[in-house]
Amino acid sequence: MEEGSGMQARSSTNVKGIDVSHWQGTIDWSKVATDGVKYVFIKATEGVSGVDSRLRANALAASSAGIKVGYYHYARPENNNNDAVKEARHFASTVAGYPCQWPLVLDVEGEASKLGARALTQWCAMFLTELERASGRRAMIYSGASFARTYLGKELAGWPLWIAHYGVDKPMDNSTWDRWAIFQYSDKGRVAGIAGNVDLNAMEAEFYGRYAEEDEPMTKEEREAFEQLSAQVAQLAGTVDSLTKQLESATAKIPAPKWFVSEFGESVVAQMSDPTGTMEFWRAVAVSLRTMGYQKV
Repeated sequence: MEEGSGMQARSSTNVKGIDVSHWQGTIDWSKVATDGVKYVFIKATEGVSGVDSRLRANALAASSAGIKVGYYHYARPENNNNDAVKEARHFASTVAGYPCQWPLVLDVEGEASKLGARALTQWCAMFLTELERASGRRAMIYSGASFARTYLGKELAGWPLWIAHYGVDKPMDNSTWDRWAIFQYSDKGRVAGIAGNVDLNAMEAEFYGRYAEEDEPMTKEEREAFEQLSAQVAQLAGTVDSLTKQLESATAKIPAPKWFVSEFGESVVAQMSDPTGTMEFWRAVAVSLRTMGYQKV
C-alpha cells in the first residue's frame, strides 16, 4: 500500500477479546466469558527459554470456559545473538498440545528496535517461517503502530497483523500492511473476573470466522485424545499406562522429547509399556495429562 492510504477503523462488527499474562494474576474465566469476551491471547514464552508462570492455568481454564484460545511469544532478538530459530522452536514446543484456535503470535516491540529496521525485519521473517514449520500452524505478528511503521518491512506483509494503538478508533498507517486482523485499542480495559486493567482487542469478523467457526486446528491425535478423555476419564482414573496405550502410534517412534520430560518427569515415561512414539503421540499424551491436571512428581 502507499503510506497514508489508511487502515480500517474499528467497527460494530468487530469481535471482542483480550490478551493476558501473569501480570493479571488469577483470573475467573467463567466470569470473563459472561462479559462478552470471545477470545484470548495468552502469553506463553519470552526469549529463548522464558515461560509465563500462568500459561498452563490460563490456557486450560479459559478453554474450559468456552473462550477461544491463542498464544503469543515476546521476542528478545536483542538478547540472544539474533537466534530467531531457537526462539521460534522454544515457543512451538512450549504450546504444543494446549488448546489453540488462533495463529501463533510473534510479539515484537521495545528493545527489539536495537537491531534496526532491516535486520529486525529479517529476524521476524525467519522466526515466523520457522514457527509455522515447527508448529504446523499459521503465524501472525503483533506490534505497536509506531513500531510497525518504523521497523517492520514489506517482507512481513504476508503474515496477518495485530496492531496496538491506544485512544483512537483507527490505528496509525504503515507502509507494510493495509489492514489489521486484530486491533488492540486499549490497555486500560475492565473485564469481569479480572482484577485491574487488561488489554482490549477488536478482531475483524472475517478473521474470527475463518478460525473460530472451524474445528480446533489440532492434529488428529490431539482431537482423539480430547474425545477419549471426555468419554473415558472415569475409567482411566489417572492411570498413565492405560492412557498412553490408547494414544500410541505405530510409526516413526522416538523416545520422549526433552520438552515432555521437562514438564511431566521421567517417572511418567518409566510407567509406559513402550516409552516411544511419534511426535504427534507425545503431543497427544501431553494434551491429556494437562487436561487431567497431572502434576510432575
